[in-house]
Amino acid sequence: MAGEFPAVILRAMDMHDLSRLRARARRLTRSPQDAEDLCHEVCLAFLERKALGARIARPLPYMMTALRHAAVARSRRLAREAPLDDGAEPQVGDAALACLCSEVLAHLDHLPAPDRALLRRVAFEGVTPSELAEEMDVPVGTIMSRLARARARLREVAGIASVF
Repeated sequence: MAGEFPAVILRAMDMHDLSRLRARARRLTRSPQDAEDLCHEVCLAFLERKALGARIARPLPYMMTALRHAAVARSRRLAREAPLDDGAEPQVGDAALACLCSEVLAHLDHLPAPDRALLRRVAFEGVTPSELAEEMDVPVGTIMSRLARARARLREVAGIASVF
């Protein structure tokens, strides 16, 4: 493990700190090779800054922050470089799903206004039940019960049998 880092880095940092840096890099990336590359990139940047006369009193927090920034920059760069699949043809399943979604939306209009509003907030606006509970000043369990009843009514209106 220690042999993978250049000796100059091993002299500048504690082995425990380097293992923590490596562990964090593994959590931030998808592969061990990317984690190693990221660690070496950050260590190199750290050494360059020290060579330019930067006074870094606490190397580990500095390098952890630099590691996070480098991981974000790398993921953004990879997302930009990822090829877009412009030639994808719509599949039959896509059309069936679109029809099902339009049917569900039509059935949603037949629900009572409170149920409809609750389902729309959760399904379309991405509001979590805990956020709704806080907003409405009721317990989370109450919101969960209301959601379950609203979903049951939607299944009933749509003529879909319950799976439970």
